[in-house]
Amino acid sequence: MDVDVRSLDASSVVDSLKSIYSLVLLLVLWEVVTRMGLIYPYFLPQLSVVIDEFVLLVSSGQMIHAAYLTLMRAFVGLAGAAVAGVVIGILCARNALFEWFFDPIIKIGYPVPVISLVPVFMLWFGIGDVSKIIMVVVGTFWPVAVNARDATRQVDRNLIRSARMMGTGDRRLLWRVILPAASPGIFTGLQIATPIALIITFVFEMVAGGGGLGALEIAGVRGFNSAQTYAVIFAIIAIGLVLDRLLRAARTRLLDWT
Repeated sequence: MDVDVRSLDASSVVDSLKSIYSLVLLLVLWEVVTRMGLIYPYFLPQLSVVIDEFVLLVSSGQMIHAAYLTLMRAFVGLAGAAVAGVVIGILCARNALFEWFFDPIIKIGYPVPVISLVPVFMLWFGIGDVSKIIMVVVGTFWPVAVNARDATRQVDRNLIRSARMMGTGDRRLLWRVILPAASPGIFTGLQIATPIALIITFVFEMVAGGGGLGALEIAGVRGFNSAQTYAVIFAIIAIGLVLDRLLRAARTRLLDWT
């Protein structure tokens, strides 16, 4: 049976348009309303003006440098939190002493809104990269640790018993059985922590400055350049969408056996 490739391509295009039609309508409405002068331009500039400002910031290198600073701070902090969270989460699930010590800390620390600690981190570490990275570590540690702990606890006991019966030692049991079985839950923790890392970095940059997308957005507000403010928001949305797709693709590729 022959398949019309062109019809398949057309169908996929239609499906893609259906998934974003509301967004397209919203953007068109934005441009129409602002061109009609129904909203004061400072509060909401024309979409075409925002796009022009976005292109200008990218071509001048300001947006690229700011995005680099934000992503660097977020991912360095997230990497530290991932290592610490996975290790401590697994130890809490596998060792009674670690669970006794860390479980109350996790229960207290997890619900705390980390953004409220920005002034404290500014006092302790200043407003440079170090303070932002440490705060990302603190803020993203909790979802990674909790998911690693719960995923390890939920590993099928029959798998562990079978490995033990075949003479598997503790180290090989961890690497060959527990980690592979718990990896979907651990990856879920990383997916939750990634946007949190970006939010913490962005808010810290807005408050403390020091470059980055947050500082660039606030600079637009302080300079009465609302187009710059919205252009930075567009950049943040684009980064969030790209990271979400990359994480989904990585999960599918790395955990295709689940």
